[in-house]
Amino acid sequence: HLLFLTIPPSPFSSSLGFPSLLLSLCFSLSLQPTSLSAEQTVPVVSTAQGRIRGILTPLPSDLLGPVIQYLGVPYARPPTGDRRFQAPEPPLPWPGIRNVTQFAPVCPQALDERSMLGDMMPSWLTANLDIAATYLTHQSEDCLYLNIYVPTEEGKWEGHRLTHAYILVDINEGGQRPVMVYVHGGSYSEGTGNMMDGSVLASYGNVIVITLNYRLGVLGFLSTGDQAAKGNYGLLDQIQALRWVKENIASFGGDPSRVTVFGSGAGASCVSLLTLSHYSEGKRKSCNTISLLTDV
Repeated sequence: HLLFLTIPPSPFSSSLGFPSLLLSLCFSLSLQPTSLSAEQTVPVVSTAQGRIRGILTPLPSDLLGPVIQYLGVPYARPPTGDRRFQAPEPPLPWPGIRNVTQFAPVCPQALDERSMLGDMMPSWLTANLDIAATYLTHQSEDCLYLNIYVPTEEGKWEGHRLTHAYILVDINEGGQRPVMVYVHGGSYSEGTGNMMDGSVLASYGNVIVITLNYRLGVLGFLSTGDQAAKGNYGLLDQIQALRWVKENIASFGGDPSRVTVFGSGAGASCVSLLTLSHYSEGKRKSCNTISLLTDV
């Protein structure tokens, strides 16, 4: 019955003096750096379900160290057949080493008609929407996967003000890293964690960044008002993902007692709703709200 975790202040909280817009800038929609040779210095990580191997990815900046990406890691069984419209179940174990180097399918959703956007919006915005749409073409009900971005070097914080003692310990003594779990938005009916590349945030902030998929639309939030379909399966997916993180993140060098959950749009609303859930009772240590448009 362990579930929600929002843990002490994020490394990017107000005392660092960074504009909170940095959180969105650190995610790169189209960042797709060239990977190093396969399996080069990439450790095999043991999870509760089996062993996985990611991919070592350099970033296009001398200030940022490489990041190990674990893409498409299952955190629940496929919500298909008898498991459709049911709470998620833990994933089944697998034999051998599972290569997690490519994104998993996104949850089913409608692809908006974009033929009229050119007359309604500026070209720079429609171009970005077209890029985002490419992440949504491979869809499947088997979509409950997350992506883990792990930095390989200690964060380069020279010149920045450090006031949180636990950050100094992490950077100077190689302690377990804080974890940031991002919940994507999209009006509860569209979107995917795949399009939010957490590599820059992970490397720059010396934190482990996780993005995830959760069920959307009818499959994620339909409720009949009775026991036939209780609803909020998308929220239950997020809770299961947080449970998986709690149980496994130490194997990636993360601190399971310092997990910050944040989101944008409907994802931010989901985070707020999770704080109200009875599953989070006794699991929250802090709950902060910030704006991406102002300094915090």
